[in-house]
Amino acid sequence: MSNGKETLDDFLTQDSEKKEDQITEKLEDEFAKLLNDFINQSTEEVPSQKTSASNQTTTMPESGLESFITTSENNMNNPQTESGLESFITPTENNNAPQSENSLDSFITQPDGGLDSFITPQVSGSSTEGANSTTKSQASTIQTESESTSISSELSSLQTLTIEKNQVAEEEKNKLKNEEKELARAVTNFKDGVIALAEKKNLKVPETDYNEDMLYPNYKPSVGKKIAQYLISCWDVINKYDPENMKRLSKDAGDEEYLTFAESLNDTDMQLAIISYVEILINLEICEVNYEQKREIIQKNRIKKELYEEYMELQERRTRFIKKLKEKNFPINVERLIGNYFKAAQKDAEGAYKALTKNPAMFSPIEFDKIHPKFFGLIKVTPEDGIKANQKIGEFIKKLKV
Repeated sequence: MSNGKETLDDFLTQDSEKKEDQITEKLEDEFAKLLNDFINQSTEEVPSQKTSASNQTTTMPESGLESFITTSENNMNNPQTESGLESFITPTENNNAPQSENSLDSFITQPDGGLDSFITPQVSGSSTEGANSTTKSQASTIQTESESTSISSELSSLQTLTIEKNQVAEEEKNKLKNEEKELARAVTNFKDGVIALAEKKNLKVPETDYNEDMLYPNYKPSVGKKIAQYLISCWDVINKYDPENMKRLSKDAGDEEYLTFAESLNDTDMQLAIISYVEILINLEICEVNYEQKREIIQKNRIKKELYEEYMELQERRTRFIKKLKEKNFPINVERLIGNYFKAAQKDAEGAYKALTKNPAMFSPIEFDKIHPKFFGLIKVTPEDGIKANQKIGEFIKKLKV
């Protein structure tokens, strides 16, 4: 009985365990089917995860709790796939969740990402570099243009200053001196007064080839003669204009008498002519004196220049004489010889030259210590050797052309 009971219990236990196993297998099969349907549905919604989901589907067993656990672990390790138990339990939340950021649709539709966002930084970077290079080139171009502008402005200013200096120099050159200016003014006033007198009495105005330009750059006696001739011709017009008053003037009247006579006249034109006449005489004398002084200064300077040139020529000749004599190594002080000769030549050039060619020792003695002894010093130097050296020096100077 005991064996029967145990056998019955065992049978019942085994029967219940078999039933539980069958129920478990059915549940697992149904769970696996539902899970596969969910995985297929998720792969259709997310194209970018289709490959990974399909791989999981092929590798995952179709039934059993182990496949479910394995799939859950794989889903936990792979965060991109939203499957497993949590996704199975909360399908509504997963369906409402936004799509994965790694999907192609999200990559294309993202406003800040995608191809445009990938290209735009590069383009902006290159455009920034291009803008910087363009800015640098523009800055260098502007700097170069500014430098060229400054250089051209400096050159133009220098040219303007040069032109102005030349103009000032030309004006100063063509400008009359004080004496010449006063003379020209007096002649102009005298001419105006005479023309006014001639028009009043219908008299003929004398002509002259004098003009103010003749006084440039300095007064010359030839111009003074032209002015004096013009005064004499115009004096006839003044005498014909008012002969009665002109009779009061003496033939040898001086400057004071002419001025006193002009003050007594009522005719302003005649007064202008007489006063200008006196001024012309005074300025002519001043210009003549200045001309003579300048001429004397010029002559002195010319003489000084000629003397200096002659002195320099003598120095050059002296240098050439000394150089030629030193080349021959004569037993004489060459500088003393030529120096004394030139001093004597200032008083008597011909006599000094004859003495130099016949007896050079007259200007500088022969130096016997410079005469080389004969036969390797065996024969001593004698006075006859000095005489021969003196003659030799004279003959050399006579043939010398410097």
